[in-house]
Amino acid sequence: MSDEQDLGLDETGPAEGGRVTVSAAASRRTPRGTLSRQVLLDSAREIVDIGGVNALSMRALGARLGVDPTAIYRHFQNKNELLDALADLMIRGEGALPATGDPGADLRESMRQLRRQLLRYPTLAPSVLRQPPGSGSWWDRMEHAVGALHADGRSEADAAALWQTLLFFVVGHALVEARHLAENLATDRVGAPMPTVNPPRSRYPRLAAAAPFLHADLDDQFETGLDRVLGAR
Repeated sequence: MSDEQDLGLDETGPAEGGRVTVSAAASRRTPRGTLSRQVLLDSAREIVDIGGVNALSMRALGARLGVDPTAIYRHFQNKNELLDALADLMIRGEGALPATGDPGADLRESMRQLRRQLLRYPTLAPSVLRQPPGSGSWWDRMEHAVGALHADGRSEADAAALWQTLLFFVVGHALVEARHLAENLATDRVGAPMPTVNPPRSRYPRLAAAAPFLHADLDDQFETGLDRVLGAR
């Protein structure tokens, strides 16, 4: 689907497997004077959540809201700017950054928050790679993480290195999970587990020996990864 193809999307209620369906009659008239940046972001996220990033265009967004696409350009110059704003919302999340007074616990919960937010909208999660981790809401999360690591006794250099390792681990882990979730949604296989590893022992003896210890539960795998990264001094 091209960026300029018009698309009508309609959430007609949960279907079998928890999916929402796509309908040709989806536009809803937006009252005059109520078209705001937040309204546009909410509707754009709905389009991406149902049809993926390729389903989003200014024409599709205008059709969904029942407005002329030119009205959208008063808030966003183009689709890329709109996607950047959506990515920023995902990075920021909806809850406050944890501040319990326990820097180690706060850092772990911040990383869990980020993972949960990316998995909440799996078709949108890859768009976070569009926004480099040195702008927008990334700075808030970076300041929180580096501050927690420093309060936990790390030097500035060690805190910076650990933050980068955490960033790559959390985002990479979540993107693999998000792709799996998006594929399951597209094929009505919601809740299906990740594929297991079962290599032929004759060709891959070391991998076959380690395979039973690979995590099938992604939550356990994520927590183990946090332990490995943050446990090292």
